[in-house]
Amino acid sequence: MVKITTYPAEPSDVKHYISGEKMKNDHHLHTVLTFDNHLNKDVLKKAVMQSTEKLPLLLCHFKETKKGAFWQESVFSADDLVFLVETAEPEIEVNRALVRKLSTENGPQICFTVVRTETADQLVIIMNHMLADGAGFKEYLYVLSKLYSKLLENPDYQAKLSFGSRSLNQVFEQFSRKEIKSIFSEKTTQKAVHNPSFPLKGDPKNPKIIWTKIPKTNFSQIIQYAKEHEATVNDVLFAAMVRTVQQTTQQNEMSIDCPVDLRKYLPNKTSRGITNLTANITCQMKATDDLSSFESTLQAVKKSLNPQKNSLAPLRIYYLLEFIFKKKSYSIAKKASEKMYSIPKTSFTNIGIIDDEKLVFEGSTLKDCFICGSLKYAPFFQVAATTFRGELTLSTNLHGTAQDHAWQKVFLEKMIANFPSK
Repeated sequence: MVKITTYPAEPSDVKHYISGEKMKNDHHLHTVLTFDNHLNKDVLKKAVMQSTEKLPLLLCHFKETKKGAFWQESVFSADDLVFLVETAEPEIEVNRALVRKLSTENGPQICFTVVRTETADQLVIIMNHMLADGAGFKEYLYVLSKLYSKLLENPDYQAKLSFGSRSLNQVFEQFSRKEIKSIFSEKTTQKAVHNPSFPLKGDPKNPKIIWTKIPKTNFSQIIQYAKEHEATVNDVLFAAMVRTVQQTTQQNEMSIDCPVDLRKYLPNKTSRGITNLTANITCQMKATDDLSSFESTLQAVKKSLNPQKNSLAPLRIYYLLEFIFKKKSYSIAKKASEKMYSIPKTSFTNIGIIDDEKLVFEGSTLKDCFICGSLKYAPFFQVAATTFRGELTLSTNLHGTAQDHAWQKVFLEKMIANFPSK
């Protein structure tokens, strides 16, 4: 009898699964890679199949039972994962490929679409967000590109890849007893959540990803501005988001979710496996905060975010959920996750720098790349940022009406207009 391989579902996997069930988002990650020529499709297929040794859950389906949730191995070939679309209208096909849906319950958990014109390819990849966060997705892309390059040079190349650990406990293991104690002892004031009121009607049948770019010169000015004001680039991006929300809604009071990468606590800021290692803090603007200028808004953002960035208290929910999933029945743990994990409806996520030195496909020049998060359902709204070769991409994703998508496009334009210039 053949033994079927299963892998435990982490509490973070379940958290993302609930988001899909509750129609908050489709829990997918998306990326578009633009090349100057055609990729070798056969080599890509080989690389994709070898990459699943690093993350075997890509070839699994998700199962829930009374005893728990887990990932069960399925049988998929490269043809189930990699698709080729030849077209004279690449923009239309890229947009179509970006909104394809994966089946969590049936698998596979990743999809590759090569959008090919006569002269060049774009590669659209969608991964189930349950398996990885933005940083984990980047790590996967680096693994894939390295495998592709090795296999292009040597068709018989066989990588030695290990699955590693997906557990959040790898973060908690880094803390002393005193630090673990501070997760619970640090005083935090429970502030009321003020969700901005946006005119989004939503349409579950009409998903769209909208993105725009800020040239290298303009982005370097943002970096310089951040340095001069003793702020991070993320603080400056957040300030632009806050100002745009305020100008759009005429409301000062707002709560905006800010995902935080927990790899900062790990040795070399590197996880033991491809996974979700993200916590959340909230950028809270009060009615009394001065949002009249960019500089005063930046100070208000720093005042809200800095104490949370330097605190272990935001990890409290995640520590408790790890404990509950270990000690309680799955149904109780799932309900606890649903109740305890609650974030504002508006969020800004900075997925960060995509390292072009690690993302190399031998034989092709990568001209552009950006990553964006999950497709939201109204009234949930998110702006995502990634940087590639000094160019910033802002994106926003929504299952919405044509009017919703037009509104989102204007929102991104206003956000760019809010960025400080020289």
